[in-house]
Amino acid sequence: MACYVLPPSKALAVAQETLLIWCSLASRLGLWALKAELEDLCFAVLQPQMFRKMRADLASMWSASSRVGCPRRISAKSSSLSLDDTISSPDDESLTAFDEDIPSMKDLLEAVVPFDILSDRRKRTKFLYELGKGSDSQTKAKVVQDAGIALASLEVCEEALEKELLISTSYVPGMEVTLSSRLKSLYSIFSKMRRKDVGIHKVYDARALRVVVGDKNGTLHGPAIQCCYNLLDIIHRLWTPIDGEFDDYIVNPKPSGYQVILHLQCFTLDTNMHTCTTNIYKDTST
Repeated sequence: MACYVLPPSKALAVAQETLLIWCSLASRLGLWALKAELEDLCFAVLQPQMFRKMRADLASMWSASSRVGCPRRISAKSSSLSLDDTISSPDDESLTAFDEDIPSMKDLLEAVVPFDILSDRRKRTKFLYELGKGSDSQTKAKVVQDAGIALASLEVCEEALEKELLISTSYVPGMEVTLSSRLKSLYSIFSKMRRKDVGIHKVYDARALRVVVGDKNGTLHGPAIQCCYNLLDIIHRLWTPIDGEFDDYIVNPKPSGYQVILHLQCFTLDTNMHTCTTNIYKDTST
């Protein structure tokens, strides 16, 4: 999305069109990762100040996780973020932001992490390496560095849990356990903040880990369920649960039959500003 080469009014028009039409189309086609990336690109163009503020706040909340190995020792800072800004239409703030030297619109768009990097761990590692390589990292705009901090913090959480999974004795022969992670898009976080009228520190699923436990078409049904709860103990050793944010859909299945998820939201010991959401699935399709 090369809106930074366009006149401000044209760039805003393109971003609005993309948000209203192409993001909606991507949603209808089930292209969720592409939709999230397009929404963040539009968000950066339509609300550059809010985009930059949210990037900075998340980096402040998560920066320590890129420096320590144990998630329980990660500290967090309080963050207050105004919800006064809106996405619906361009305003004077959006137009004047194009004239600011720091960050430029190109920097803001560069701070949107491509969806293929988010979904591919190898590409993600390479991206972080290139971002922090040598003196080049010092020339990057702060908003781009903040995006790297968010991505690196997700890596730390994933690696910490992966290490525990590798040494766990919870599995039985033939059981498949897979781990994945994701960052919630800034636009999605912003929308949730507006919808629930909360600050950014109350969006507990801004980053997430997912553990999928396969039961080999039901042949390992019982052991797979037990494995989920054993893994839950591991997660509690890494992150402290938030009161009132635990849902066990294995014990209490939904009327729709949605009964395979054990979901909890966790935060570190210091404050509930530093969050990590973990989903444990018992997968009956493998």
